This record gives sequence, structure tokens and C-alpha cells, in this order.
Amino acid sequence: MTLAEVLRSDPIRAAAWSSSEQQLVISEILGLSLTEQMLQADQALSEAVIGRLYQVAQRTQAGEPVAYILGVVDFDGLRLSVSPQVLIPRPDTETLVETASQLIEHNDLNTIHDLCTGSGAVGIALKTRHPNCNVTLSDLSIDAVQCAKENVQALGLSVDCYQADLFDGLDCYDLVTANPPYIAWDDPEIDSSVRLYEPAVALFSNAQGLELIGRIVSDGMNHLTPNGYLCLEHGHRQAHDVRAMAEESGWRSIQTHQDLAGRDRVTRMQKR
Repeated sequence: MTLAEVLRSDPIRAAAWSSSEQQLVISEILGLSLTEQMLQADQALSEAVIGRLYQVAQRTQAGEPVAYILGVVDFDGLRLSVSPQVLIPRPDTETLVETASQLIEHNDLNTIHDLCTGSGAVGIALKTRHPNCNVTLSDLSIDAVQCAKENVQALGLSVDCYQADLFDGLDCYDLVTANPPYIAWDDPEIDSSVRLYEPAVALFSNAQGLELIGRIVSDGMNHLTPNGYLCLEHGHRQAHDVRAMAEESGWRSIQTHQDLAGRDRVTRMQKR
């Protein structure tokens, strides 16, 4: 069978891969770029390759995330390793990277720290975009810190990773980014595969998902240099609450940015 025929087969169709998932699977298993996938669509595949594609499709159909099956994910143009001990970086989180990147470009921000780093995606993306910045990462989970370290080493970056409960033991920075757990435990919109496979500690927070965000907003100014910035990812219905917290805590220049779907996703604020 050719690649084109395999992609039209019932097992692959049943997996219902998104276009980005399909590209990731083919890239990992066949080692083909998107252009090569199109150019070589009519070349015959070995039985071993076809079997591997069908195996991934079967596991996907059962609900297991493609990123965990393959152990990798694409984020902001980077190929990062992931495991079931860390949250899978999503395209929505690239909004956090872009918001922070614009602040770096237009302000004198040299020291950057990424809280709740997980796989290290946000901090690594910022270091890749701004190699002259001093970037550090932290997470409560030692497994997440290890995953972040592996990604840093694989990309040959100079980035330090720490285990820390939010700001505990950390210094002051020009910019702090965070994609903390912000989902309410009883949120009915959460996909069952997310609940089953992704780490709860990286997903859920008390107080309708706002507890950890509240801690970051209230303590953030103590860990920023004068005129420093905090950039937070949050749920698309939480922007009003996050801005209210920021105003109550005395932040200025509070702005919310939308993700690619036009939903409120990231709120930035500046230290007075």
C-alpha cells in the first residue's frame, strides 16, 4: 500500500487525526516533512511501517493522545519531548509565547522565568526566539522538571530548570510567564481523554480554576524588577476575574490577548 492508500484506509479514518496530528505521526514514523509527504504519497510502504501507523491509529481511537503515543509534540516551530507526566503543549499556549515575545522586543527585559513550565515549552520557545535573554524554568513536579531539562539539552540551550512551588525560593525577574493549572474540577467542557491521560496536577485548580492564578497574581510583584511584567495564560471565560485580581493587587497596564480562535487566553500586567 502507498501512503495515500493507507491514509484513506478505515483504521486511519477511524482515528480521526487532525491535520497537525497526521503530519506529526507521518513525520515521526516515516521521517518525512510535509512537502515530502505530498511528493512521496504514491510510494509503497513496508508492512512494518503500515503496522506502526495502524498501531498509533488504534491507540488514538481508544482515546490516548497522539503526543503521548509518539512522545513528541510540535510547539512554536520546535519538536519537544513529552510524557504522561507533563501537560501536552497546545497551540493556544503559543499566544502566551507571542505576548511575552512582543514585550521582550519592545522593552528592556533580559531575565525571564517560566512558572509551571511542564515540558518547558514556553520558556524554551522564548529562549529560542531571544537567545540573548537569561531564561529559567520551574515546576512543582520533579518529573516535569526532568522533562524540561531533557528538552533544553536536546536543543542545546543554556537554560536552568528548578523544582519550586510557584515563586518559593526564586529570585526577581524582568518578565515572568506562567501557564498554571486553571481548569475547575467540575468543568463539563473538558474532553474525557484529557481527564484520563493528562496529569491532574497540571490541569485542575480549586476556586473554579482560579486558586493558583490568584497566588501568582498576588505574589508576582515580589518577584519582578521595577516595571517588570507578568504574563498569564487562563481559561477563555476567566479573563474578567483575572483582570479584577490584577487591579485589586495594584498591577498596571493590564491587557488581555486572544488566541487564534479569538478567545480570551492571556492577560499581561506590569509592576507599578
